[in-house]
Amino acid sequence: MKQLIVFLISIFLCWPPAAAAEGLVHRPREWNIGVGLKTSTPGLGTDWGEFNVDDETAYMSHDAKPGTTSLGLDLQGVYFLADWLAAGLSFGSEYFDHDIASGWEMDVDTTVLNFLFLARIFLNPSQKYKIYIPLAAGLNHIMSSIDMYPEEHFHYTGFAGHFGLGVERILNEKWALALEARYNYNKFHKSKTNAVGHHMVVYPELNYISLSFRADCRF
Repeated sequence: MKQLIVFLISIFLCWPPAAAAEGLVHRPREWNIGVGLKTSTPGLGTDWGEFNVDDETAYMSHDAKPGTTSLGLDLQGVYFLADWLAAGLSFGSEYFDHDIASGWEMDVDTTVLNFLFLARIFLNPSQKYKIYIPLAAGLNHIMSSIDMYPEEHFHYTGFAGHFGLGVERILNEKWALALEARYNYNKFHKSKTNAVGHHMVVYPELNYISLSFRADCRF
C-alpha cells in the first residue's frame, strides 16, 4: 500500500510537461470522472473519533474507537462551471478493520459508505499545480459489527460531509492527478433490542482525517 502511494506521488511530481503544459486549464462545460484511492486515520483517543455503546438494560457502557488506518475508494464526477469552480457527485467506501474498544476486549469492524454532493474551488486555476478546496455534504451509511457476545450489528444512514485542501496537476488534455487531504464528518445514532432482550444504543460522531490520491479523466 505504501509503495503504491509513493509510486503515484512520484508520477504526480515527475510527469514530464507536455507542450504548453503551463497553459493547461479546466474549461467551462468540461467533465471530469475520477477514481481515488484513500486511507483514513481515525481520531483515536478523542471524543469526535469514537463510538459510545450503551447496554441500557445491563447498565454498562463503553467506547469503541476505530483504531486502525482504513483503506477505501472514491468515485467522483464533476462538471466545471468555470475554470475555478466545479460541482458534482461522489460515492465513497472505506473499511476500518479491528477497531479498539475500551472497557472490554471486543472486535469492532466498521464500513462507511458516503453519497455526497461536492464542489471544488480552485484558488490558482491557471497554475501548473492547482490548489483547491474540496467541499461535500450528503448521506452516509455506516455498518458496524461489535463482538458483544453475541455479535451485534448496527446499520444507520445519517448526515456526512467533508472539507479539506487539494493539489491537482493536469498531465495532458485527457488526464489529471490530484492529492487531497480531508476532514470527514459522519453522524451516527442507532438503538435496538438484541436477541436476549437488552436495549442497545450507539451514538458516535465518527470523524477522521483522510488522504486521497485521485486520477481524473477529462472530456
